[in-house]
Amino acid sequence: MTRYTQRTGTINTTTSRKTSKNKRREERKRARGKKGSVYEEEYLVNSIERLMIRVNGMNEEVGRLVEGLTKRRMRERAMAVEGSMREVLGLCEGCVGEVFGGKGDDKEKEVGKGEGEGEQELRPSGGDAVLWASLEEGSRKRDPPVLTSFKGLSLLG
Repeated sequence: MTRYTQRTGTINTTTSRKTSKNKRREERKRARGKKGSVYEEEYLVNSIERLMIRVNGMNEEVGRLVEGLTKRRMRERAMAVEGSMREVLGLCEGCVGEVFGGKGDDKEKEVGKGEGEGEQELRPSGGDAVLWASLEEGSRKRDPPVLTSFKGLSLLG
């Protein structure tokens, strides 16, 4: 080593530092889900899943709101809120097949297959490992969140 070299430690430490840096950078890109990137589809599927979970959590609250509006003689508003909630649930149920269904084509399944022991040698490390994990995540079939039905007031019809 000379005094002009940048390496303060061993070569392995420098390499592992660069690897972890690239891995963190790729994780940030993955979390961002920028349009046109390889992570966009995974980001969108996760967003839709979170939306469906939030809609499930709103069922009770919307039910109480409809009851309150009805008690205060605001029948039209209660019907509008109930109709909107039913519409949102219908849209969510309609997109379940498209978003969580037919994923996992034959090409994507072949990417994840290995030859037993040889698979470990082909696995990338660092930032490339994040991309590899994202591709595997996209190829596996995900279970959609269970949508609970909305029980509106029977008085509103």
